[in-house]
Amino acid sequence: MTESPAPASSATGPSRGTPDGERGAARARRGGLLAAGALAALAAGACGGNVVVDGFEPIDGTGGSGATTSSATSSSSGVGQGGEIGEGGAPPIPPLVEEEFADVTAGKSIPVHVPPGTLGITAVAQLVTSSPSWDPVGIESITGPDGRALVSSYSIPGTLAHFFNHGIGTAAVPQTGTAASVPLVPGTYWITVGGGTTGTLAGPARLSVWRRQTLDGRFHGGKIDVNAFIAGDAVSEEYMRRALRSAYSGFVGLDVGDINVHHLGPEWAVVDEELLPSVLEQTAGAAGRPALNVIAVADFTGRLEMAAGATPSAPSVAVEHGTHLSGIVVALFGDLEADAVILRHELGHFAGLFHTTEMEAGYADPLDDTAACEDMGLPYERCPDYDNLMFPTGGDFSSTITPQQTRIVQASALYRGVVEDGGGVASPLPVDPGASASEAPVAPPAPGGSARAGAPDRRAWAAALPPRAATLLAGHFCGHSAALGTGFFGWLRAAGGAGADRLLAVGRDPGAPAHVRARALAAAGRAAAASAPAARVAAELQALAADPRLPRRARLGAIQGVASASPDAARALAARLAADPDEVVERMAARAAR
Repeated sequence: MTESPAPASSATGPSRGTPDGERGAARARRGGLLAAGALAALAAGACGGNVVVDGFEPIDGTGGSGATTSSATSSSSGVGQGGEIGEGGAPPIPPLVEEEFADVTAGKSIPVHVPPGTLGITAVAQLVTSSPSWDPVGIESITGPDGRALVSSYSIPGTLAHFFNHGIGTAAVPQTGTAASVPLVPGTYWITVGGGTTGTLAGPARLSVWRRQTLDGRFHGGKIDVNAFIAGDAVSEEYMRRALRSAYSGFVGLDVGDINVHHLGPEWAVVDEELLPSVLEQTAGAAGRPALNVIAVADFTGRLEMAAGATPSAPSVAVEHGTHLSGIVVALFGDLEADAVILRHELGHFAGLFHTTEMEAGYADPLDDTAACEDMGLPYERCPDYDNLMFPTGGDFSSTITPQQTRIVQASALYRGVVEDGGGVASPLPVDPGASASEAPVAPPAPGGSARAGAPDRRAWAAALPPRAATLLAGHFCGHSAALGTGFFGWLRAAGGAGADRLLAVGRDPGAPAHVRARALAAAGRAAAASAPAARVAAELQALAADPRLPRRARLGAIQGVASASPDAARALAARLAADPDEVVERMAARAAR
């Protein structure tokens, strides 16, 4: 965090720098790390990355000196508002306890004692700097009391886990089926911090281990506090609140606590892979710990193009704001049921869940009770895990979640917990120095909308498309494949959805959802550049991009399609839209013309 972060509650723009003004300097100081690192880190969690599965290096049995311990304070003021969780008194023990190890050494294993009654631990390695660092650091290994390697070489074998990132890196136990017991197996766990691919640390580092505990080692509920950041006018405050409550009320036995809404400037409304860490920095000074920061943007571009959500790591960080892992970023569809799936899916990554089956062949989550799809070339509906919340497209939108997936979320440091049956919810942890006071909690919205979604809508617009292509256009798509070099359009082509004219027809169809039209128009431009007369398609896309009657999301997709079909047409479109009333459309057109 910066030495004097801007109060998030009063932010009308970014708290540090600007997307365009800092980009050149940021690129210079980050070198090649950002393109490989941010995407590989996005890898980890949220969605995919490079896997390294070298054997575990034996521990040396040393370390652990200089540990300090802190915990949440308990008071009756910790009882949350709304719902049926936390009606009792203050917790007799703190649900979250932090053990901090200062001046850690790369490659030196640190013993961490886990007592009975522990649901899970979250390890956070961080470089000690006055502002968020761009140098890599992470959790190289975790070994359990029985000597089994739970994390090895910053990964979990068979997954796309990647447990290091810019200035901060995380891993958790449990994240595998073998460790998903309740409570966690007590004993000494050994944690090793390292510098990621560099092998060394760029400077002083510390390790914080957050332990989730209850009196009897069973889950008793809790509340998720949310800081919602709206970039420009990406969504309305009212809709954001409704979507959050629809998604998280009752999810895995948790409820929604305080919701604080903040605003960022329109310059953050469109985010690419380079801006993703910087937009997460804008959460500095937000209220409450632990808390989930949710940043709503209008759209993604660059290597994240067509994503509906991006989470920087699995797990990410709920106990500190303003880091490169401090939240999730979403581009909501505007449909309450579909957006509940997007928000839950990204929260799953944030808490430590992976996709049940990755789009990259041969990779899946490390859980024993989730099915995996043996052939992602088949219609996705035939996959045995298609109903699961963590299927890479969001599946059938029924949000099915298994017991082991549930335990991982419940064991995370995401929420304010209850430690006994009928007990109350803990107070928030003390705020970071310089953080602003919390805004008043948001009252529950008026009734309306269901938290359980049906299958993605595929009415007339999908009739001319192969089923897998229609699923990709309609479903959730997170930043997963950005780290793998394929991305949304590669999968769409593989699914048979590469015909420019058919895609244009979907993009023109007013009966199709706005996000479907956007994806189809962006894909039409790419298809035209590859196999169709680009000039004709570019002209149609230009006309759609300039049509103010179209939903903004569809216009943004058309702009991206123009840029893919014809750079010259993109420059002409940028000039045409230079005075467009929609500032986000104007900015996207200017960016696409570069």
